[in-house]
Amino acid sequence: MRPATSANLSRLASTSNGGWLMVRDGRRVVGIGVVVVALLGTAAACGGGDGATGVPTASAGTIAPAPLPRPAPTPTGVAPEAYQQVLTGVDAALTPDLAAVSGAQTPTDLAGALRTAETDLTTQRTTLAGTDPPVPARAAHGQLVAALVALGADLDSLRADADRQVVCTGSSGGRRASAGNGAHLTRLAVAALAAADPAHPYRVGAFLPTGEPDQTRRPDNGSVGPGRRGGYGKVTVEAPPSQDAVVKLTEGGARVRNIFVRAGSSTTVDGLPDGHFDVFYTLGEDWDTDAARFTRRCSFNKFDSGVDFSTRHLSTSIEYTTYQLTLFDVAGGNATSVPVPVADFPGS
Repeated sequence: MRPATSANLSRLASTSNGGWLMVRDGRRVVGIGVVVVALLGTAAACGGGDGATGVPTASAGTIAPAPLPRPAPTPTGVAPEAYQQVLTGVDAALTPDLAAVSGAQTPTDLAGALRTAETDLTTQRTTLAGTDPPVPARAAHGQLVAALVALGADLDSLRADADRQVVCTGSSGGRRASAGNGAHLTRLAVAALAAADPAHPYRVGAFLPTGEPDQTRRPDNGSVGPGRRGGYGKVTVEAPPSQDAVVKLTEGGARVRNIFVRAGSSTTVDGLPDGHFDVFYTLGEDWDTDAARFTRRCSFNKFDSGVDFSTRHLSTSIEYTTYQLTLFDVAGGNATSVPVPVADFPGS
């Protein structure tokens, strides 16, 4: 066996700086670089470094680019012809409703007509709001939906006024419905729709009557409208200071005479025939002679006792009956009146 030589004898000794010294053949050889290379090699082996250089490399996975967002589809809305059909349906549904409002003859009828119109308006507005209009009409469409909200609020307010007899017939109710803010906004929206697309001038709004201000009609004092004559009876009527009045003399529900008296004044009519007549009277504003009713701020009353007119022909004179009717409380009065439902008030 070959004896060991000093070249085969080696040992490692640690140094004070944390490295290692290799002692070979009695000589001190610094082995720090060897250790570092070994460590780097270990790291490369673990990390999959470059085999040619021994330098470790980082391995990164492939990252796909984020997909580009798809552009939103260009809105088109329903076809112009289909949209016009929706608008035509609005006119068809609401035209008879607003006509019924204008034609109402009593506060009760007016309130009912307004309630129906408001309900149908809500239905049509909901249908419109759920319709996707053609793109050129989109802004005007939104304008119309908002205008119908305002118009519905006006109808609801008018219905409350009819319930309180602030408005009493369609003559005033229809005018106020068609002249309010909601009607004004609706007309603006109608004009915007007509101009939104020159190729398709959309048509709607025929349901809305022409807007007109309130009237205040006040006939001259005295008999108004047709009536019975042929007697000698006379009646003097005095109105309250703040409201016009109309006295209605009836027999069996039929008109004998209607007598108009302006607020704060009195009038006398003659030529009344003999007979027993019921005495009704109404107070209010804006007398509609054709409907024989006040159109605003109306009230309805009846005297508890009627009046009796009779005539006696004497040899040298004629005796006949006269009455004085005061339509407000007075000291020493000998007649009383009570409110009556509008349904019990003479309609002519």
